Amino acid sequence: MELKREIARAKRTDESLALAFVDVDDLKETNDSLGHAAGDQLLSETAHSIRAHLRSYDLTIRYGGDENADLTATRQASVTVGLAELEAEDALEDLVARADEAMYRERQQQGPSGP
Repeated sequence: MELKREIARAKRTDESLALAFVDVDDLKETNDSLGHAAGDQLLSETAHSIRAHLRSYDLTIRYGGDENADLTATRQASVTVGLAELEAEDALEDLVARADEAMYRERQQQGPSGP
């Protein structure tokens, strides 16, 4: 898995690494009201927008079902982001859990409909 390799590289070279969990707000509602093709298109647009704002060597992957920006160029959409920085003792699962928890806390602060 690419993320495991990045964690190993960061530890080996003593470089920092941050993980950002990006969740497309109301993706389920898009799938339910407009169909899964529209939801897939929204995910694709989100990934394209994120990649356009990152360095060429930054890793972007889809992790899980709905997890994954400047989204208003194509449609009205928003995202919720959780960040976690790699700590020396972290395994992949630890880093992922902290990023997921940070995203969940952010979502709770925003309320049920996002930003």
